[in-house]
Amino acid sequence: MKFKTKVRRYLIAGIVVLLPLFITIKIFSLTVVFLDNLLGRFIRPYIETTYGRSFFGLGLVAIIIIIFFTGILATNVFVKKIMPFFERLFLRIPFVYQIYPSIKQLVGFLFSEDKVHFKKVILFEYPRKDIFTLGFITNEFKSESVAGADLDTVCVYISSAPNPITGFFVIVPKRDVTVLDISIEDAFKIIISGGVLMPKDLLAQKLNLRKNKRI
Repeated sequence: MKFKTKVRRYLIAGIVVLLPLFITIKIFSLTVVFLDNLLGRFIRPYIETTYGRSFFGLGLVAIIIIIFFTGILATNVFVKKIMPFFERLFLRIPFVYQIYPSIKQLVGFLFSEDKVHFKKVILFEYPRKDIFTLGFITNEFKSESVAGADLDTVCVYISSAPNPITGFFVIVPKRDVTVLDISIEDAFKIIISGGVLMPKDLLAQKLNLRKNKRI
């Protein structure tokens, strides 16, 4: 192997190992600094004036304490009853109605203990014949076909690349989907990478897309 080829290979290998690590640490540190400065800019001058010195992280500790006690209040039965009243008042503020409900729904989805669990990873023809889309089954139910016969259908969430949180929802006949033998996590890796990170288990599968697996 030529010297230039070896150097290039080692440089790329080093980038692959270190770059994700550096980016993760940088994002984490920026997040910590941002959260600390939210309240730290008010707390640090007071602590420094009173005690002669201040410490980094006081703002972050204050936010954690506020979040904790807010959680205690939010789980109180009385507070739960009056919260909708204050939310309705808050939503009357201009522009708040367009922003707050969506953010609240997203945060509730990310942190709720009763999250919607995707049941299976599937492929199906969408948006037209011979073009296949990756989706997640969220629910199943019976409906009625145009001919009046009972039809087994599935609720499918189609995630967008590269941001899997955004997407849209369709209802598909169960007979038209192909179940993939891969995990939900692997499916998200495929979506986020735009198909670059394909699981070996999927690459090893010989998919017969015309004869779908029963679900």
